[in-house]
Amino acid sequence: MINGNSPLCNASQLNGIGMDLTEEDKAYIKEEETLLETALESLCQQLPQVQAATINANQAARELTKQVVNEWNDEERQPLISDEAVAHSILDIRKNSDKALLELIEEPYFGRVTTLEDDGREVSFLIGKKSNIDAGIVDWRNGPIAALYFNYKQDEEFYEVINDRERSGKIKLRRSFKVENGHLVQIDSPEGIFRRNETGWEKLDVDSEIAAHRSRGIHAKEKSLPSILSLITKDQFEMITTDPERPVIIQGSAGSGKTTVALHRLAWLLHENNSQVKAENTRVIVMNKSLAVYVSATLPSMGIDDVQTTTFNSWALSIIRKSMRTQPFFKFLNIPSFVEEIKFSEEILKALVGLVEKQGQTLDEEIKKQFSSRTAHLESWAKSKGKSLLPRLRDFSHEIKNSNLPEAEKQQKLGFVKKQISNQEDYLQDLYNLLSDTEHLKKYLKPDAKLASNLEYLRRLTDKNRLKKSLDYFDMSLVLRLIQLKNGGLPDGDGGTVSLDHIVIDEAQDFGPVEFAIMMDAVSDKHQITIVGDVAQKILSARKFIGWNKVVEYLGLDEDAIIQLEVSFRCTVPIMTLAHKVAGDPKTVEGRAGSAPEWKKVENYVDLVEVLADWSRGLLRADPYKLVALICRYPKQAMELKEEMENYLPGEVRLGHRDQFSFEPGILVSNIHQVKGLEFDSVALVEPDEENYPAKREESRNMIYVGITRTQEDLLLATIRPYSSVLF
Repeated sequence: MINGNSPLCNASQLNGIGMDLTEEDKAYIKEEETLLETALESLCQQLPQVQAATINANQAARELTKQVVNEWNDEERQPLISDEAVAHSILDIRKNSDKALLELIEEPYFGRVTTLEDDGREVSFLIGKKSNIDAGIVDWRNGPIAALYFNYKQDEEFYEVINDRERSGKIKLRRSFKVENGHLVQIDSPEGIFRRNETGWEKLDVDSEIAAHRSRGIHAKEKSLPSILSLITKDQFEMITTDPERPVIIQGSAGSGKTTVALHRLAWLLHENNSQVKAENTRVIVMNKSLAVYVSATLPSMGIDDVQTTTFNSWALSIIRKSMRTQPFFKFLNIPSFVEEIKFSEEILKALVGLVEKQGQTLDEEIKKQFSSRTAHLESWAKSKGKSLLPRLRDFSHEIKNSNLPEAEKQQKLGFVKKQISNQEDYLQDLYNLLSDTEHLKKYLKPDAKLASNLEYLRRLTDKNRLKKSLDYFDMSLVLRLIQLKNGGLPDGDGGTVSLDHIVIDEAQDFGPVEFAIMMDAVSDKHQITIVGDVAQKILSARKFIGWNKVVEYLGLDEDAIIQLEVSFRCTVPIMTLAHKVAGDPKTVEGRAGSAPEWKKVENYVDLVEVLADWSRGLLRADPYKLVALICRYPKQAMELKEEMENYLPGEVRLGHRDQFSFEPGILVSNIHQVKGLEFDSVALVEPDEENYPAKREESRNMIYVGITRTQEDLLLATIRPYSSVLF
């Protein structure tokens, strides 16, 4: 355990000021190093006190637990149990304080602002990820004070209301910092950007200043989502923090920090009294397992604990299993694209609603027949018309059970209603019936010359699945939507329905209308939603994105409410120039300089593996902390390449697949669908040829765009066959 005598707490900050700096530059640096040392001293002095309090609280909690166990008299046990609960709560608080201090010692703050107020007073604040009053650090989520840092530049006039008091004046000083492991490594100010290198401090030139704003620091061992707090603009800060009831929608190019901004929004919502959102009742929904692992590893560093990050399919499957008597078997089937398009269309949503409405009408007729002589029950049933089918039936069953009907008739009527409930809960047969009812589907699907034959094919496919009691993997969303419609929400497994406080949807462009409807209806308030996406990165063509215009329309917003993030903090100018060309939107790109992409065309597979091995080996020799990704089109190709690479680099190559992802430095082999949303230091796009990425397929362009934009620094495009024309 770190204590007051740890290296971090004893390390001097005042060293290595470069000789090429002006005296004024040196004074800036010395001032900031002294300030950091003062803050660290304060934090380190608090650490032994907090740890001592933790030990005492731990001992008290253990002693009370022991007494509770040994006390057999209930009368004596009750006050002890109450005291024990309090003691354990105090222990939890102490442990959290301990953890917060350790995190602050590693990175106390990222910003500093000094105000010269109209009344002549001068006030300084340090802005960090967590508050520490003794060290003068304010949590960035404390809106009014943090706004002084985020909303103004140095020398600007300011006006804010802080603690119900109007404050105005001038921003005398505003600086940003990078602090790593308790050491100041970068200062960003209007006077310039200063960075610590191996020999001392240097003042960066213009190109190096842009590089200094890269997503992660040079030689970074931590390969999770980077913090961009010091780079958040005034407009972004306002969108993140001003209104907890406002939905946030972010359209951003690759590497622009859109996911990180969305998660900072969530961090702000969860902070103290900023909103009513509770962590345990919040979900971050992503498309793939690897991104779920990546985001989950990042949340604690943003001060987000107890929030579940999951893929849509994992979340859906967990609810389906709670809701169905027999567990469905979903499997990947090689089905025609027109079947996928039907199952992921906006029209299928309407067909689902139409099916449930039809079942409701049939149920009404059955109830009228069964209770024709019981007017009071018929009136009661009619009054509940606005309810969803299953809650309505369950309430009706409860009413009959508590009625004064003769016992024999009561049991007969209860049996009838229970059978109706059982029929309505057979979601599997509902789906089979829906997909094989060509006449019903024709009412909702758009007219097309091939519609009749396509629906006939779907009917035959559905009949085969019905015999095998299996479902296509693409049916999962349809089953879940049926469950949601019939229950008036997603069942929580305890007799109620899921009502989330907030939901974050990442990679929104790859979700279809059915998934969107499910997620938006799972939130207690449709305004408690954060949506992130980039249409240029859409790689699942069958799932037609509903479009940003429909998203804002549903949420009751204007299109100008969408936050646009265009600057890539991840990729260099040459890489983003190629990416825009691939996307069919060639443009002049601003950003940091870098090496041009490398193009390697070889004669055979052996030569290809050799090129990839040599390239990877060279990168890691130059920088052992790099994370190098070799990205194939398909999983099978990735597995084969990993095995071949082992012959050249034994023990140094690992496979990245679903949740089996490690983001430590080294060489990782994966496929294009697994790396959506991820970030690497170097990327090799393996065999980006016409066979793997045919230009005639809409998603090929987007997949290559995704692959190219995963890298921060180095890009290699290596192939045997001619390159896909998408690249030119």
